[in-house]
Amino acid sequence: MPRFFNTLTRRKDEFTSREPGVVRMYTCGPTVYRYAHIGNMRTYLMADAVRRLLETQGYRVEHAKNITDVGHMRQDMVERGEDKMIAAALKEGKTLDEIAAFYTEAFRSDETKLNILPAMVFPKATEHVPQMIDVAQRLVDRGYAYVVDGNVYFDVARYEKYGQLSGNQLGNLLQGVRVEVDPLKRNQTDFALWKAAEPGRMVKWPSPWGEGFPGWHIECSAMSTAYLGQQLDIHTGGVDNIFPHHEDELAQSEGAFGGQFVRYWMHGQHLLADGLKMAKSTGNSYTLSELEAQGFEPLAFRYLCLTAHYRSRLNFTFQGLRAALRALARLRTYIRSWTLDERRLTPEELDAVSAPWRRRFWGHVEDDLRLPDAIGEVWKLADSDLPGPAKLDLVRDFDRVLGLDLARLTGPLPPLPVHVRGLLEQRREPRDRGHYPQADALRESVRDSGYEVRDTAGATVALPRDPAFAPDKLVGT
Repeated sequence: MPRFFNTLTRRKDEFTSREPGVVRMYTCGPTVYRYAHIGNMRTYLMADAVRRLLETQGYRVEHAKNITDVGHMRQDMVERGEDKMIAAALKEGKTLDEIAAFYTEAFRSDETKLNILPAMVFPKATEHVPQMIDVAQRLVDRGYAYVVDGNVYFDVARYEKYGQLSGNQLGNLLQGVRVEVDPLKRNQTDFALWKAAEPGRMVKWPSPWGEGFPGWHIECSAMSTAYLGQQLDIHTGGVDNIFPHHEDELAQSEGAFGGQFVRYWMHGQHLLADGLKMAKSTGNSYTLSELEAQGFEPLAFRYLCLTAHYRSRLNFTFQGLRAALRALARLRTYIRSWTLDERRLTPEELDAVSAPWRRRFWGHVEDDLRLPDAIGEVWKLADSDLPGPAKLDLVRDFDRVLGLDLARLTGPLPPLPVHVRGLLEQRREPRDRGHYPQADALRESVRDSGYEVRDTAGATVALPRDPAFAPDKLVGT
C-alpha cells in the first residue's frame, strides 16, 4: 500500500481512494504563454510517477490537467505587460487563441518526449467560464462570497479553516498579499472570484454581475469538479502553488460544495539551475528544446530527476545532465547485453530469484516515491550475478514507474553487419595472446562502426551503441 507525504496533514499518509479501484487526480497544468521550462516539467514528472505507481497497483486513474489560456489581470496591468497571456499575444502579434494553441501543442510535445503519460482530459480555462461563474454564484448563495460593483470576492474570514494547507493563518497574513490594496474588499486577504471588466478590455465574458473575467484560483475549482466530481483523491502541483493558489482553491471549493475537497495534496520542490531559482530574468529557465539543441535527449533529463526525491530541491547543471546521459546509456548497454544470456529459467525459478529485488524496489517506490533509492536498486541489479533473463524481466517491471522506455531494449538484437563480425574475429587472437594494444585498436574500430564491445565470461559480443550517447555532440564536453 503506497504512502504519500500529504501537504495537508504534514505527514506520510497511507493511500486509499474514495471509490475502490478508482483514483481521481488533478494536476495544475501550464499557463500557455511561453514554452514550459524544465523546472515546470520536473513537477509534471512527479505527478506522472504518482499515476504510474497507482496504475501498477491496479487502480484506474482518472487524471485531469488544466490548460490556463486566459489572462487574469486588470487593464492597467495588461498595459504594463504584467498579464503574461495577453502580453505574449501583443508581443507576437497573434490572438490569445493562437498563442494558447501554439504553446499548448509545445507543452504536449514536451510531455510526450519525457514519456509523461497523457492526462485523460486537458480542460482549457476559456472553455469553462460558465462553470467558473456557477461556482462563484454558489459561493455567493452560501454566504462565502460577496459582490461589489460587479466584482465577486471570497470572504476569507467566513471560512474558518483558511490556512490549513499552507499554515498561513488569517490573523498573521499581511494586507495586500500579492496584489495592490483593493478598496472594494472587506478585507485585503479576500481574493477575487470574478472581476468586473474595465473600459477598453477586450477579453471578457457576460455574467450575472456584468461583463468581466475570472480570478486566478476559480478556474481549477471549476474544471477539476467538472471532470472529477466534487471530492478528489489527489491534487498535485509545485510548492509555489501552495499559497495562495491551492489554499484559495481549497477554501472556495469546500465553501461551494461542502465536505473535503482533496484528500492528498502533493507538491514537488523547486528545480534550481546553477544554485539559483529558475527565472527568465536570470537567463536560466531552460526549456527541453534548448537541452535537445545541445545534444541531450529528453529522457536524460527524466533520469536526472529520478536521482533526487521530489520533495528535495534538485540543482540542475549541464555537468549533471551529462552524467545522467552517460548513466542512461550505460544502463541501456547493460540491458542489451542481458538479451544475449541464453540461460533459461522456469516460472518458479524466475519468481524465486526475482522476489527479493521486486520487494526492495517497490518498497522504495511505495514509500513516498523514493525513486533515487529505486534507481539505486536497478544499478545493484545490473552489477549482480542474477541470470540475464531475470534481469530483463525485472527491468520491464520496474520501468512501469521509471518511464525510461527500457522495455523496448529487451527484445532480440538485429544481426551484426559482416564487417563488424570480421573485426570481432580479428580481435579474438590478439586478445587471447595478451596483445592488448592490438586488441584495443580493433575494439575502437568496432566502436567507430557504431557498436560497443562487451567481453563476457562466455563470449565477446558487440552491442549497438546508444544513439543518445554521443559525447562529441555535447557542448562543453
